[in-house]
Amino acid sequence: MNSYLEQTDEKLALQLTNFTSKIDTYNVAFGITAAEVTSIKADGIYLAWSVTNFKKIETYKKNWTTFKNILKKGESNVTSNTAPPAPVLDATQPVVPPGVVTRFTTMVNRIKAHQSYTTAIGQNLGIEMTNTQRVNLDSAQPTLKTVMRGGQVNLLWKKGKFGGILIEKDSGAGFVTLDKDFHPDFIDNSTMPAQGQSAVWKYRAIYLLNDEKVGLWSDVVTVSVTS
Repeated sequence: MNSYLEQTDEKLALQLTNFTSKIDTYNVAFGITAAEVTSIKADGIYLAWSVTNFKKIETYKKNWTTFKNILKKGESNVTSNTAPPAPVLDATQPVVPPGVVTRFTTMVNRIKAHQSYTTAIGQNLGIEMTNTQRVNLDSAQPTLKTVMRGGQVNLLWKKGKFGGILIEKDSGAGFVTLDKDFHPDFIDNSTMPAQGQSAVWKYRAIYLLNDEKVGLWSDVVTVSVTS
């Protein structure tokens, strides 16, 4: 794991943007060609574009889910329910091949291995580990809270320095994988119990870093659901 690498999509995009905005100052000293500079800048632009639009789409999905659930079953004190407008995406950018992070870390490794490299240069390029990245991965533990909204269970959690969480759910037969969530909060779209029936659902989660589980499982949270 590269300790300097930002772990959330948003921060990684900002890190790459910072790096590409300054690499022209150092490319000659580190033997980076003009074509490689052009390529890594295109990577930064396309990654930032994809992250920005993903956030818009994710928000739209959550808003539409809430709208749909209220439309189906209603909600106390809600008398007006309007479908959310479709997101306006940023203008597309030139496409780059898959593997932005691999190309970025490969270039960083070359730079760090060069005899001209210094910590000060690394800090300026944003490729040295920062204090905010010094997380105790062994003891990291998400905190979950459950809230009923629009007739569905919402899991509230905080992202911190991690990429997301893996969520498991126990509907009565033991914990099984439910989903991954990368942008709080999570809406459980599972079918509710039949009319007049109730159930007890339990949830737990663990942090993800580079799409791998790290730290400890959260405490189990329990919610009673009914139609």
